[in-house]
Amino acid sequence: MKKRIVPMLMVVLLAVSIMAPAASAVSARAISGRPTLKISGTTAYCFGKYSSGNQEDEISITVTLKQGAQTITSWSASGKGSVTISETYTVAERQTYKLVLSATVNGQVRPDITVTATGR
Repeated sequence: MKKRIVPMLMVVLLAVSIMAPAASAVSARAISGRPTLKISGTTAYCFGKYSSGNQEDEISITVTLKQGAQTITSWSASGKGSVTISETYTVAERQTYKLVLSATVNGQVRPDITVTATGR
């Protein structure tokens, strides 16, 4: 009986050691969204990127520039796996603006991500 337990234990340990790296690879491909808003003079540099970690996922994003509650402009893009938008817009000096990144992945709405910047 003991002669059968040791080989079985070795098989189980081998299987666990093979599955552990696969589990960590899945977590490394996490969904991520990142908007960036920089204002220099009267130019707002608006950047939005959304990645799902899976190249087959259908992604749609909208990046919206706002001043207070008022929407100034927005841009949209779609693709598979990862989508990026990079645009500029003329803004007033010394005002505060928000950039909102909205995304859907395979038809499922994801939470909006907002960043704020103030011109100097």
